[in-house]
Amino acid sequence: MIKRVVGVAVLATIVAISSGCGESEEEKRFHQELIDKALNDDTKREGDRFLAENAKREGIVVTESGLQYEILQAAVGESPRIQDDVRVNYSSWKVDGEPFESSASQEEKPIFPIRGVIKGWREVLPKMSPGSKWKVYLPSELAYGARSPAESVPANSALIFEIELLEILPHEKADQK
Repeated sequence: MIKRVVGVAVLATIVAISSGCGESEEEKRFHQELIDKALNDDTKREGDRFLAENAKREGIVVTESGLQYEILQAAVGESPRIQDDVRVNYSSWKVDGEPFESSASQEEKPIFPIRGVIKGWREVLPKMSPGSKWKVYLPSELAYGARSPAESVPANSALIFEIELLEILPHEKADQK
């Protein structure tokens, strides 16, 4: 595990140093190969395998982007728009079941601007209504991609979120809370 982290860090450093340095076609091709290698590591393959199996489960909806979700608690009502902010309760896990972040212990549930969250959340939140709770399965490119959001979550991780939409706050009202 440590060797892989160090390897990815070295690879990221090489990519960062070599990017934007007046590359020749051969250097550009080499740079792209490094990126492709970084994006197809063991973490990425593990997430892809998990999502392929998960997609076969009953009740799982798979969108065109590859996002998967299941509705745990349905609700009817208005859905948020991309310019809105939302108050949510959420928990998150890596595909091996290890939790990495949750708002459960927070007395005041967090407010997020939809346009400021990760791609998968930007796709799913406008499909939800207040009172709904969904379990969302994100391919790495709809989560944090080649970035690591926390030391415990490697880059290229597919992630699982349970999201409960509590409230829609039009952006101008969210600023006043």
